[in-house]
Amino acid sequence: MQNVLRRMLVVLAGLAGMIPAAAGATTLTYTLPGSPICLSANAPAACNAGGASLTAYAFSFDFPGVPGADEIITAATLTLNVWDDFGRADGSEKIDIVLDVDDIVVNGDVQNDIVISLADLAPLSDHLLWVTLGAHTGDFFFGGASLALTVEDRPGGPDEDPAPVTTAAVPLPASLALVGLGLAALAARRRA
Repeated sequence: MQNVLRRMLVVLAGLAGMIPAAAGATTLTYTLPGSPICLSANAPAACNAGGASLTAYAFSFDFPGVPGADEIITAATLTLNVWDDFGRADGSEKIDIVLDVDDIVVNGDVQNDIVISLADLAPLSDHLLWVTLGAHTGDFFFGGASLALTVEDRPGGPDEDPAPVTTAAVPLPASLALVGLGLAALAARRRA
């Protein structure tokens, strides 16, 4: 009896593994390594840790091939790691953030992490995003950034047939398990 049940469970587990996972969103993260850069409205004055400062710093995220031909970017989040050079975050440090050519933040507070959800995804269409940080007032450090892209299958992509599709009910793994247990019970009863 136990051997029959084990075989049934092995078969059912194999069937459950053949059911494909549902398509969904994939989040890709592109990270720029941070070697702290001092940004100061009074550049080239030195920041607290010493060394020259910059009034602005530009960098880019390059993501060729993302999204693919059958995919679209549905969401994007930019995270900037910035902090006050004295560690106070007293609000006297202000930052300007430009994406491509659009001012996204003007005179914003410097925090440990600035998280920006991008409402306009058009700048991402060329697989390249330029980011420019500027010190509006005070001085602070920039330690790195990451760009998280949510990529999903394009609705109506080339792999999809625009004609109406007929569907049929597919038994779920739980239903298959119940059928298997019923068959196992019948086999056990027959032997008894």
